[in-house]
Amino acid sequence: MSRYNGSMGALLRPRLSVEEYLAIDRAAEAPSEYHDGEMFPVETASLTHARLLFKIGRRFSERLDGSPCEVAGATIRVRVSPSKYLYPDVIVYCGKPELTDEHQDTISNPKVIVEILSPSTEGYDYGKKFVLYRGLPSFEEYLLVSQDEPRVEVSRRTPENRWLLTTYSGLDAVVQVESLGISIPMTELYDGVEFEPTQ
Repeated sequence: MSRYNGSMGALLRPRLSVEEYLAIDRAAEAPSEYHDGEMFPVETASLTHARLLFKIGRRFSERLDGSPCEVAGATIRVRVSPSKYLYPDVIVYCGKPELTDEHQDTISNPKVIVEILSPSTEGYDYGKKFVLYRGLPSFEEYLLVSQDEPRVEVSRRTPENRWLLTTYSGLDAVVQVESLGISIPMTELYDGVEFEPTQ
């Protein structure tokens, strides 16, 4: 959802400590990610992004009702290392959440992470952000959801600590989230979402 490219886009200010970043981020109207002393504003979501975010959260919550797993939306940040804090679109954690402080707005043990792709953040979501998430021992499955067509790419951690990619494409497909033991038809994820006609 947000954009980080190593040096571009950071707010022009001296490097911040984690404590300074968290204080600023909690007081700000819009969230920012944190990478090694620099803050990177989270991109404003489109209407399609917002609708998909709602649908995904709702469908996951329906299927996980009564289980030890909970869904959290884009207002919860994830600490991927002592100097890096990210904002996924949707996270699922199972069991007790590992919260980093008394504010209860930062978690470090997501099991499943969902990112909704946009043209400006797609490279980040596929690349650097995925690499950072993979450093979390609890993290098992990564879903990348397209806004432009009914397509969901799911990367799964194997017992050998490898990552395998499965692509679900078309409204007839059913997305399998194996680490949670649930499945969601694409028609439910993309209900009400209109796509631009292909040229």
